[in-house]
Amino acid sequence: MNVSIETLGCKVNFAEMAELGDGLARAGFSVTDSADNPDVCVINSCTVTAQADRKLRTLVHGLRRRHPQAHLILTGCHVDNPHPRVSAVPSVDVAFPNARKNEIFDYISANFAPVAAHGSTTFARSRFFLKVQDGCNHRCTYCIVWRTRGASRSEAETSLIERARRAVSDGYGEIVLTGVDLGAFGRERGESLASFLRRLLEAIAPARLRLSSINANDFTPELVELAGAPRFCRHLHIPLQSGSDRVLKRMGRLYRRRDYLNLVAALRSQAPELAVTADVNADFADTENVAAEAGLSGMHVFRYSPRAGTAAPRLGLPVDDPVSKERSHRLQTQAEAQRRAYEARFVDRELEVIWDRRYPTRMRGLSDNYITVYAPARGQTLGALATIRPVASCGDGLLGA
Repeated sequence: MNVSIETLGCKVNFAEMAELGDGLARAGFSVTDSADNPDVCVINSCTVTAQADRKLRTLVHGLRRRHPQAHLILTGCHVDNPHPRVSAVPSVDVAFPNARKNEIFDYISANFAPVAAHGSTTFARSRFFLKVQDGCNHRCTYCIVWRTRGASRSEAETSLIERARRAVSDGYGEIVLTGVDLGAFGRERGESLASFLRRLLEAIAPARLRLSSINANDFTPELVELAGAPRFCRHLHIPLQSGSDRVLKRMGRLYRRRDYLNLVAALRSQAPELAVTADVNADFADTENVAAEAGLSGMHVFRYSPRAGTAAPRLGLPVDDPVSKERSHRLQTQAEAQRRAYEARFVDRELEVIWDRRYPTRMRGLSDNYITVYAPARGQTLGALATIRPVASCGDGLLGA
């Protein structure tokens, strides 16, 4: 029985589906991350923007057209969104809200036969994505996620450390922590994220540790200090959203422009060559200057998307659509220039990479500071760490000899 897993949206979604894929493979199913003649297709959805909803509908309709015999299972935030313009739920066979996502394994096991005593999976074999937290207690005025994911809650530390240890023993060279509001981890129990990270770093040696995304207001002095710790990846994704204090306030964000810049400076005092990437809203002015001053090495540029059920639509659209498109193009051009400038600093310098994809004649890896590196294929093992000295820049990263 072939099970295809399609993941849209954030790394939390990816972590959830990686865990499902591993479980199904152990139960005897053949699991892939591409729709290759699937008997069952699980789709983990995103609804953060109207574009995400459109992308989901296109995916579902395409799967239904190409694989009419496949049993389509939809889950994720789109299922929990009470206000999508057009819902994809009627187009699938069964839908599981986020609160029942953990029932998908039992549903598949009860209704479909495995192929063998031990199946296989091609899903997420290089880096191990560990979901440690879910939900969000903030109510940013533009965001629907707090409605679709519910209140913040954290996994138990003991269980997380054991799962991470097991992943390292299985051959993973990098653990990636994910959470809807990662900085809130342990808060409901009076626990410290920084303390947990120190224990986790010790437990997973010699593997390295990466944080997927964390808000600027969640950094404590202890967490800032960790940026320079051995095996803590020199990359942090810290959403910026806007460079305007007025807009940040209207968005309901809990930091301001100067807070963000001061944080980046403090982090780079611990790790001078730290890569900082960010989500950036293209609809607002002042963002270009902050992105340049912070030296962002990557930006996810997006345009404001009004979401029913949030407060922001009542405030009115921030800019006209042609202005929004022009700002988006300008920011994307700036993002590309800053990425290339950051990457160029590491030509002819050693980088530690983890191999995450094999091509016929070359390998692709990801450095600890989030640079894509290519090198000739010489029998490298997916998921293994290696030291590479890049010799030149290329379109989307660096080339190794």
